[in-house]
Amino acid sequence: MSMIWRRYRATLGLAIVASAMLGLFCGLALYLTGNADYRAQAGWGGFFYWIALGAGLGIGTGLTACAGGVTAIWLRDRQLGRPSASRVLIGTVGASAGAAVLWLAFGVVAAVTGGAGYLYMFIGIAVMAGLTGAVLARTMLSRAERRRDGDVVEFRFNVS
Repeated sequence: MSMIWRRYRATLGLAIVASAMLGLFCGLALYLTGNADYRAQAGWGGFFYWIALGAGLGIGTGLTACAGGVTAIWLRDRQLGRPSASRVLIGTVGASAGAAVLWLAFGVVAAVTGGAGYLYMFIGIAVMAGLTGAVLARTMLSRAERRRDGDVVEFRFNVS
């Protein structure tokens, strides 16, 4: 596990920040496209509520996606002996599944407590979270593997 942590710790940190930013923008979009009367009544409190809610849900989704990706890589390639493309694919599938499982769990809880109709909405959110997680994981894992293989040109501004 320490080999996986050493190789992917910067990528995992960046993934959490990226998921928080995506969640923040989703919260902003929900606030801006929502009911104008609510926006007028809620004021700045409503604005910051939706921003914080979006960022919090983004971080939660990002954490479960990271946990899914790391678990998939750990289960399939503990010693990191497989080719880079294999780890990227395994991590992408794991991250996608991790992001989707969180929202499916929310859907099951909502269906049990509020009615079966909520489950369909959360299935749609789970599909979108899984696709978004897959795109982000693929991009970040490819970058981490290329960087490890020495295929990435780093921009350094303090070079003398």
